[in-house]
Amino acid sequence: MVTAALVIGGVVLLAMICVSWYGAVTLPSDARVPIHFGVSYNNFVPKRVGLVMHPAVGAVFLVIFALLGHSHSANGTSSKAPPYVILPIVMCVLLGIQIGAIKVARRKVGV
Repeated sequence: MVTAALVIGGVVLLAMICVSWYGAVTLPSDARVPIHFGVSYNNFVPKRVGLVMHPAVGAVFLVIFALLGHSHSANGTSSKAPPYVILPIVMCVLLGIQIGAIKVARRKVGV
């Protein structure tokens, strides 16, 4: 169960990297990408930072869940293990946010 969640999370992380690559190729160099992390909502950052930030957050979640899964499997406490369905859901939500951010960046360039 843990391995399947991590594999799915890894595949979604790979998709996030591909979306970032797509944004790097298709967005103009002066584009600003919104991120929803930080003090205020919709911080617009330069293209490179915005495209790296989303997969980086996904990688952090993947590492946290991998460490949690490893520590629970080493202790043999399967009844207290976190529900691993959360990782693929979180990763898919992050992917959706990233796709939306690239769409917003594309619209802002045209203004």
